[in-house]
Amino acid sequence: MEQWVERHEVFRGRFITVFTGTVMIANGQTARRDVMEHIGGVAVVPIHADKVLLVRQYRIAAGREMLELPAGLLHPGEAPEDAAARELAEETGYRAGQLIPLASYYTSPGYTNERTHIFLGLDLTPTAGTADWDELLHPEELPLEGLQQALLEGSFSDGKTMIGLSLALAWLTQHGKTGT
Repeated sequence: MEQWVERHEVFRGRFITVFTGTVMIANGQTARRDVMEHIGGVAVVPIHADKVLLVRQYRIAAGREMLELPAGLLHPGEAPEDAAARELAEETGYRAGQLIPLASYYTSPGYTNERTHIFLGLDLTPTAGTADWDELLHPEELPLEGLQQALLEGSFSDGKTMIGLSLALAWLTQHGKTGT
């Protein structure tokens, strides 16, 4: 167990806060830590007619376009399932008849408490939805057939997308579904 001995806020942004300071570690020694607190996020693996719906967008931090799951930030007090439904509608124009929890994981616990909740979205129907003004999204559909091979070939570089697609394929296989 580690406990803060002293901690200073370095930066506060819209959805992250960065702290630096000293912690007491279990052996009684002290060590420096830099930590980014994050509000958390969600992602959805939407399956429609034996295809997965993805979005392509430019990511300034990576310096490139990425093909990703529809995803976004949690709003204060918002349940992950509600955020997943909201993001799915905003980014794809679909509503899921079923949102099945696949995973909840820490993206990089060595320096951040960011937690991402991933859902499988099935029984999709069109709904009204508009992406946030600051997101330029380009929707893409990929067939489920060949998706495992694309994962193995390194076609995706986004962690939540690799985790979500892998778990969705496993869930679909386990439940004898090819997508709905």
